[in-house]
Amino acid sequence: MESLAQTDLHLPSPRHVDPSWRAKLQARLDALAKPTGSLGSLEPVLCDIAAIQTTEHPRVRRPFFLLFAGDHGVAKDRPISRYGQHVTEEMVNHIASGRSVSTVLARSFGVPWRVYDVGMVSTPSHPDVRRCKVAAGTRDFTRGPAMTLDECAAAIRIGMQAVRDAREDGADLVILGEMGIGNTTAASALSAWLLGVDVDLVVGTGTGIHEQALAEKRLVVRTALSVWRDRAPSFPQGDARWLAGLAHLGGLELASICGAVLEAAAIGLPVLLDGVLVGACALWAERTRPGVRDYLIAGHLSPEPAHALLLGELRKRPLLDLGLRVGEGSGALMAWPILRAGLDVLEGTAIFSERARSGRDVE
Repeated sequence: MESLAQTDLHLPSPRHVDPSWRAKLQARLDALAKPTGSLGSLEPVLCDIAAIQTTEHPRVRRPFFLLFAGDHGVAKDRPISRYGQHVTEEMVNHIASGRSVSTVLARSFGVPWRVYDVGMVSTPSHPDVRRCKVAAGTRDFTRGPAMTLDECAAAIRIGMQAVRDAREDGADLVILGEMGIGNTTAASALSAWLLGVDVDLVVGTGTGIHEQALAEKRLVVRTALSVWRDRAPSFPQGDARWLAGLAHLGGLELASICGAVLEAAAIGLPVLLDGVLVGACALWAERTRPGVRDYLIAGHLSPEPAHALLLGELRKRPLLDLGLRVGEGSGALMAWPILRAGLDVLEGTAIFSERARSGRDVE
């Protein structure tokens, strides 16, 4: 059996966040020419960014959108999605060309993007897709691990390097997305494991499957978790078990997102989260390296039942709740201009005079 040592993988720890900066920024927010607390759930998010950047004048000038793609062996012959695996290739080409929902939004908001083929069955034709394929999809995780430990570690490293590359190109915030038919099934399994809850609480309709397919999806997730529980005792507690669980239940693109979240927190970049898939990866990163949550911003709330549970565990309140289930980072991208507007308001709004702050002459 493989060991963590054989993978030669180092998981970075998050940079320490000084909570006093949140209090300093909140004091500044309270002094602005507006009713106290009137920016609602934006205010704690702005305070989080201030703490990450150690300033009372937080700014995000160059967000970067990183999307990772991979296929899932469990989806090859099972009716757990409305779409076949060939759709992953078609969608990745659309994403790279700027003609998907996510990259239409990114272009509209001036956000640069990069697309990584980490584990697709086919090879996308668009020249802008970064080809770093670890394997041609994962294995069926109802029969054994979806990935070997080495494959999982390689995918994690790709996500880490993607964030480092974005940082070198000036990124001061990362937005993460994914593409891969069958990946909500993997995310449901990861969520059930990480949250310790029953499968029925985390499995949703994904791309809009019917009731019979939903029942099959629940059975698939239950089976995968049962197989993992049989293997788990052979791995020691700590990094070895976290990596083994991700390798068994996850996907290559999901492992890359896990690595991206860890690296962003390690180098001090806030992460704007998308839906249930990125949420499951974020919780894996937080479980593996506590303190990662200090760098996370919840972009939106997905209708997938696991997502609210994941955000609750991460103690994050979403900026948007629009019933979005497009995936591919689109919900986080829709939330970006809201976050940018909050930062602009913080920077440009006048400070109340002492007389106004004291409440004199106010009936």
